[in-house]
Amino acid sequence: MFKKMMTAALVVLVGAALFAAEASAEGERLVFRADGEYSVLAANSGPRKLVVRALVSPSGRARERAPLAVALVLDKSGSMMSDGKMENAKKGALEALRMLDPRDVAAIVVYDDNVSVPVSARPVGAGPEDPVFYRAISQIRAGGMTALYAGTAAGADQLRPFIGEGYIPRVVMLSDGMANVGPSSVEELAALGRRLSFRDDITVTTIGLGLDYNEDLMTVLAAESGGNAYFARHAGMLPEIFARDLGDAVSVTARRVRVKLRWGKGVRPLGIVGRRGETIGDSMEVSIGNLYGGEKYALFEIEIPEGAGGDLLRAAELEVEYLDAASGAPVKKTASLDVAFTEDREAAESSRRADISSQIELTRNAEVREAAIQLADSGKVKEAAALMLERARQLQAAAPGAGEAAPVLSKEAEYFQEYAEDLESAGSLSNTVRKQVMNDAYMQKTQQAPVNGWEEADQD
Repeated sequence: MFKKMMTAALVVLVGAALFAAEASAEGERLVFRADGEYSVLAANSGPRKLVVRALVSPSGRARERAPLAVALVLDKSGSMMSDGKMENAKKGALEALRMLDPRDVAAIVVYDDNVSVPVSARPVGAGPEDPVFYRAISQIRAGGMTALYAGTAAGADQLRPFIGEGYIPRVVMLSDGMANVGPSSVEELAALGRRLSFRDDITVTTIGLGLDYNEDLMTVLAAESGGNAYFARHAGMLPEIFARDLGDAVSVTARRVRVKLRWGKGVRPLGIVGRRGETIGDSMEVSIGNLYGGEKYALFEIEIPEGAGGDLLRAAELEVEYLDAASGAPVKKTASLDVAFTEDREAAESSRRADISSQIELTRNAEVREAAIQLADSGKVKEAAALMLERARQLQAAAPGAGEAAPVLSKEAEYFQEYAEDLESAGSLSNTVRKQVMNDAYMQKTQQAPVNGWEEADQD
């Protein structure tokens, strides 16, 4: 009876701590909360690693959104003539326009060896039915090479006049080939993405089509600007991808979301899981980018000192800063994380949050994918295959305790098993698998939502 009462008391205590950790004032657009993978730890068991999840999500209160300024940057190089690429790119552009409101502005930019602007940034109006947009898109013809850098820069140029007017700028860039005109290195595209993000607050979404584009360039451009990255294995996926990305854009809740964790007394910082961040003084900081219609999170790993039964430790103080997407006003919220200690090891183990554990596993999967690519690229194919096989075994072991996420972890285990077998049989990462693995890693790290039918398309 005493054990049950103690467990119940701990549940109440933890529930109170979790309630205190959630921050959302009346009328605000974002909810911020902090949770640990475990809310109760076993007492007198030495230091213990703990992953803290900082979660941001829309509050659900409907408010008018800010207008968008969108540049659709389409590759029209010669390779776009094949396999229905150009026609599906046109359909995708029309789908993107259909997602926008008359008050939004859009531009159409096309590139091959050179860059041209069939439609300068202007109000969307009737969208795909607008004769100016429809005519310009329908008249695009493929031919030439691939000036990817110049096309992206030209798209950004179209948006700059609207940034100071309260518009949220976004470049959506499609390419099916290697950048072979103008700047074309990973470093140059990364610098462009950083510059557009920090100087102009412009987000770049990249859509790589087929198997001939450079996934390293496209991924780094999206990553450095805080945008989405998509791998369209075939042209038929383009309309859905364009619609998905603009669906994100119109649902933006917060911009420039940045989370900071300050660890408590006796707590030791271990690092940030999955996302790139930095440790400054007594805090770890990470950028989440823009928040759209769903939730996003950052994972921090800390070491909790040993505690006695009944102790309550303030493990961390967290803070989120962002710009309200509608008003542009800066907002700051805080949350805290308390950890209880108990001599009841069963109660401690039962406090594990299966949802957080699963998110940790998925984020670790992204890290393993990236590590496997690096190993394979350097010729260490056996090591890459072994890494993936070990990850498959870990996921198979974790799946039974993952609750609702069990099917996801089991499916991920199958993917890693298949990747490892492909590596061992082929002796290298195939072009298709490398693109898929890199894109999966990026989407998992950034919690980017997949398009409908993504898995079916992947099986083609």
